[in-house]
Amino acid sequence: MPTRTVRAFLVYAEEDYRYKDMLVNQARSAKLQVEFTDMPNKQPWVPRWKTTCRTRVFECDGAIVFISAKTKQGTGVKFELECVGEIQIPVLGVYVDKCEKSATPEELHDSRLIEWNWPQIAAFLQSLGVR
Repeated sequence: MPTRTVRAFLVYAEEDYRYKDMLVNQARSAKLQVEFTDMPNKQPWVPRWKTTCRTRVFECDGAIVFISAKTKQGTGVKFELECVGEIQIPVLGVYVDKCEKSATPEELHDSRLIEWNWPQIAAFLQSLGVR
């Protein structure tokens, strides 16, 4: 039975865009039925940006948050995490580099957190299609 295409919102500091690219390529290679969306141009001071962000998160089945030393200072990350929290979709936090656990945003303390591990990321994405 084919599963439906799931949508996952990606939260990351602008400097960590390469992890987004890596995840998209891994999902494509694995032929997962997943569509990723994010807010690549972080402009949380612009009301239209905030509206677009909230809409994109609302349309998603889950979120993956890339956690690095840059995450807490990342422009727009806090607002994106607030939107994810408001919608209450499943969240997976992924440590993308060797950073202190103190780099974890407080919004993720109740979320599942893992080191980068493709099988676990793929399992999370596939679980979103079962809801």
